[in-house]
Amino acid sequence: AHQWDRDHELNKHLKEVRKSLEEKLSNKSDIKTPAELRSEHHPASILEHQNMYPSPAKDGSHPIVEPTFGQHRSHVDAVFALAEGYDLKIYVLFIESLKDTGFSGDLVLSVSALDQLKPGVEAYLRSYVKEEGEEGLNVVAYTVSWTCYERDGVTEAKGANEGVRKCQLNGMYGDENNDPVDDPFEPRPVATARYELYWAWSLRYDDHSWLMLIDSRDAYFQLNPFAYLERDVNGSGDKSDGVLYFFEENAEASTIGQSTFNSKWLKEAYGQSAVEPFFDKPIICSGSTMGEKVAIESYLRGMVAQFEKTKCKAKGCDQGFHNYLYYSGGLQNVKGIREVKVFEQGTGTINNLGVLRSKPLSERGLLDENMNVLNWDKSISPVAHQWDRDHELNKHLKEVRKSLEEKLSNKSDIKTPAELRSEHHPASILEHQNMYPSPAKD
Repeated sequence: AHQWDRDHELNKHLKEVRKSLEEKLSNKSDIKTPAELRSEHHPASILEHQNMYPSPAKDGSHPIVEPTFGQHRSHVDAVFALAEGYDLKIYVLFIESLKDTGFSGDLVLSVSALDQLKPGVEAYLRSYVKEEGEEGLNVVAYTVSWTCYERDGVTEAKGANEGVRKCQLNGMYGDENNDPVDDPFEPRPVATARYELYWAWSLRYDDHSWLMLIDSRDAYFQLNPFAYLERDVNGSGDKSDGVLYFFEENAEASTIGQSTFNSKWLKEAYGQSAVEPFFDKPIICSGSTMGEKVAIESYLRGMVAQFEKTKCKAKGCDQGFHNYLYYSGGLQNVKGIREVKVFEQGTGTINNLGVLRSKPLSERGLLDENMNVLNWDKSISPVAHQWDRDHELNKHLKEVRKSLEEKLSNKSDIKTPAELRSEHHPASILEHQNMYPSPAKD
């Protein structure tokens, strides 16, 4: 309530409130420091007994994987995605839509080996690499080496076969001399192993930078997803923990028990009796998660620990791990995680559209005349995930993608950051820009 003192009745009331507050605080000993308040909220006895999932790096090893090009900027927000084996068109829609929101953080991608990238992909990705101190969307690309196996688990195969084959990471971990050590985990789907990559990447960021883990093939950005987040700008919060954001699928369309796939992944990993209590719960999507780094890092440890515990190797088991962690209480009283906020479908930053196939989004009121995906309150969804499940939206975004491809079809159009800067701020313009004088005189 702003300008409350203009109303006589309200002014009188709030002055009485103010007076009582003054009297309450008249003894300075009642005014506690932020540290004292945090101590009351999180007494040491509780913090000492918080759980912590084990590090994915075993036997004294540590991650040694480094970017192939681009560098992390620890103080910024970041988007993480597995993006291997795709044509240029997949990257173009994903990255251009993110850039157009004004996002200026890091986009960290795991892509195919350079000699296996599809035509135009490397040049396009490199065009978004920023120099030290340079602002704007910055691509950091990793080319991870995998050893994948046929069904027999012995015969080596070429490629992950869209995640069906079981694979091991090469050069991910190293010893005290940074010499590579063998992958400590059994072969598993790439979709499961990606959480180890995300974990290693998360270590590059400040504790309260926000990170998004998102599927790259079917996600499209409409607004900056980091623009309206909870941030401890005054430093008053507990620096040892942070918030996680989870995003549901539509619960009216399907629950876990009504989904053949989701119930199967959970039963295969944990057994029928352990997961049956969750069957009436909404599906929480493992391909769309956000959080402060300190919380994301702890969550990712938990995801890797689920594979180590269950040895579930089916493609999709990571979705089972994700739901089990939440519904079993596996993220409660865990070091680094203060709170897990779960958003119903169509109410949060990421709008998961996958199970809404029985009726077009436009008929549901979730697609406006400008082809913007909407939340249920008619606000624009910052991120539209699983957009290709809706016929009308799929057709529209493929046309958008095609126009972007045509624009970039001539490789000479993909310029270096320096060339792009020169076009945006030619010297002739910079020389004639105005500048207001400094307030400090003489």
